[in-house]
Amino acid sequence: MSIVVFRSRAAGEIVMMGDTAQRLLALIGKPMVERGVIPAEQLADAIERLTGAVEQERRLAATRQEEPGARDGEPAVEPPIGLAQRAFPLLAMLHAAQRSGADVTWGV
Repeated sequence: MSIVVFRSRAAGEIVMMGDTAQRLLALIGKPMVERGVIPAEQLADAIERLTGAVEQERRLAATRQEEPGARDGEPAVEPPIGLAQRAFPLLAMLHAAQRSGADVTWGV
């Protein structure tokens, strides 16, 4: 299991498990390679893609909660950690980098 570290001059480091980093990078259209960069000029697109994926997951989750069949009185089940929670630190870094005109890099 690998660890990926995201860096930007605009924010602190983010340490993330490799499988989570791979999923987030795939959502923004970047391959999981040993070292990579999201150039400042690509940040708006990366933010849009990642935000769109988070919103899509939220809509799907809301639809599932509205489905009939859930019975009252059953113990509440903790929802799994969703994309919104996983993506939050990276989205914050991408926004900070965009404001500063800085790149975001990652390394395994």
